[in-house]
Amino acid sequence: MGELVLTKDDILDAGKTTRDRWLGVMSAFAVAWYIFNLMVFVMLLSLGENSVSAVYNDAQLSYLIATPFWVNAAHAAAIGAGLIGSAYLLLRRSTAYYWFGACLVALLIMMLDASLRGGFEVMGESLTGISLISFVIGIYLFWAAYLARNGGELSAT
Repeated sequence: MGELVLTKDDILDAGKTTRDRWLGVMSAFAVAWYIFNLMVFVMLLSLGENSVSAVYNDAQLSYLIATPFWVNAAHAAAIGAGLIGSAYLLLRRSTAYYWFGACLVALLIMMLDASLRGGFEVMGESLTGISLISFVIGIYLFWAAYLARNGGELSAT
């Protein structure tokens, strides 16, 4: 009976397939995350004043109404850049790294506005939690795209 001999290349190839699978699963979840964020963003923009007033108190409503256009634009840019970066990561494109970088910059702009206008105090734990979760996911995806790009797992085309 023949002997099974594993070489160093066999072991490295097995590790690479596991990394490739994990990168695919992670990027598929990232696409779903940003599609969900896009749906929530569109619903928030399309809600009428009556339906919003049932959920928020007067201070929260005036904070939301006074949100500048550039903050909404940064929110849309964060979602768009995150969705494009996730799709590029799913397709194994190295530009995913730059899209996640743009997403992080837009998230920082939104958090800066919320801290300057007192949004974390007015909106409470919901804005703090959502901002923190979005930022942690953004940093993780940026880091994963960076490692995959430097590890040669992403193609330039």
